[in-house]
Amino acid sequence: MSETWDPHAEARRMDDAYRSEQAQARDNEVLVRYWDKSLREIGEEHSYLSLEFTYPRNAAGGLKMICPRDMVHFDHLFNNKDGEDATIPITVNTKGFRWDGYITKASLVRDENGVETVDIEAIHAWNHIATICCWASPFAPILAQFPRHMIQFGPVRTLVTTYLTVNLMRLQAPGWAPTDVGDDPDWDGVGSTLFPIAVVPVDPSTDTSRWSAASARFDMADKLFMPMLEDSGVMLTARFFLPGEDEQPAPDWFFLDRPTVVLETVDKSGITGPTGTLIDGITSWLEEFLDDGTTPKRYPNLDSTTEYEAVYGRTGPLGTVQNFPWVWYFEGEYSGIGPSEVALHKPTATDVIVGGRSPGWVNAGIEIAIKGLLSLIGLGWLYRGQLNDVFLAWMVYRDMDRVRRAGPYAFRELYITGSDKAFTLDGLVAARQGLHLTRGYTSHKVTVEDNAPYLLGRDFGLGDQIGFALDQLVFTDYVTELTFVDDRETPATWQITVGDGSDEEDSVVKAWQRLGRVAAAIKDLATDVGADLDLLIF
Repeated sequence: MSETWDPHAEARRMDDAYRSEQAQARDNEVLVRYWDKSLREIGEEHSYLSLEFTYPRNAAGGLKMICPRDMVHFDHLFNNKDGEDATIPITVNTKGFRWDGYITKASLVRDENGVETVDIEAIHAWNHIATICCWASPFAPILAQFPRHMIQFGPVRTLVTTYLTVNLMRLQAPGWAPTDVGDDPDWDGVGSTLFPIAVVPVDPSTDTSRWSAASARFDMADKLFMPMLEDSGVMLTARFFLPGEDEQPAPDWFFLDRPTVVLETVDKSGITGPTGTLIDGITSWLEEFLDDGTTPKRYPNLDSTTEYEAVYGRTGPLGTVQNFPWVWYFEGEYSGIGPSEVALHKPTATDVIVGGRSPGWVNAGIEIAIKGLLSLIGLGWLYRGQLNDVFLAWMVYRDMDRVRRAGPYAFRELYITGSDKAFTLDGLVAARQGLHLTRGYTSHKVTVEDNAPYLLGRDFGLGDQIGFALDQLVFTDYVTELTFVDDRETPATWQITVGDGSDEEDSVVKAWQRLGRVAAAIKDLATDVGADLDLLIF
């Protein structure tokens, strides 16, 4: 016979669990540690006067810390045996989170009263990505770079992972380390493609992130990846793997036995497809072209009592599902919403102009025709391209709905750079982008408090989507930056920023931008093989 369920006892258990959870969340213990150049722990810092660090999405955040002059590890910073060149990693542990980075500047500061402090600045380990150059041909010698571009088409996670992997294979191949290190244990593992930086692999067949294209020719990785990451919802992360403290980052792919920097891509788009394969990324991309570009984004019906999927998901015309965030903040005395800004931006133009050059076939056709006619009377030498870039060189694109709404006194024209040919795929992309950039829109940037009621690290994290209902405005956006502050006047707190003050980018514009990258990659490929595609799209 089963034991009778006691609702009162269960309620008490749940209350005790809630109080324990809240007490744990209020525990603002912070652990700062210094490491040596081989990521061996040197010691802890418990005497800092103030500490602040940021953790932005797809960028390298920074850290600032002020310590007293009599700090324990002063010599590790200022009298290091490797001098100014010594790499000094630093980590900060908070409840459920660790910030990993490297000290970039340590200053001994003396104020007007003679009080000395040590000011420390650091940059996040994500900066490794910003210091990797994507070669045209990673496995060819620098003096003979062929092919001239490394061109990829496919899901964004696979593209980013492949670029990082092949260039780290180049950087970490045998021969890059000093020849006199011998059996120095600090250099043990040199020559491995997984040391000192390892990339978590992605199975292309099950990569459901949106498709894109890229062409690398000695581009820095952060600049090459940023357009792809921004419009696909993919987040690129960097962190330390510390044996004995962290779980293996990719146990199905490799095993790490020493401190390592781990790079990994995570799809935060919230979009799932019907197949669970790379085809879903193509499907999602095609759905964006089916969008008319003007229909307002659909948000969950917050008053609905239907099943979860009906409230928190939107099905696209080709079967993909856009999952809405389950973390929502509402206005109110106990909402947890801090300083926020919702701004209305007015349109800056109704017409955009693109172009400057005629298609190559137009100029060539005119030259053949006129020279042919002039040659009949022996004057073929007179034509020297006087009509080049005259016909089909320019185009004006006008948003008539915007003209109607804005009235007769609206600002009219803007010339858009980005394409010097109007009647090409490049020109269409530039025109669509120009109409988007000049339209009126509402932007939002909101800060929320931690544990009010959602807890950072448990309910959501960096790059996740969060929803807001402010008065009559309902919107969603990504968690774009985490800032931690701890000093003598402010207890250890998180400042969580959602949104970046920009508008919700039109899905059709994003699709065109992605198609523009495909076109650029095709153009590079055509150039490398000696083909002229000007007649087709360029």
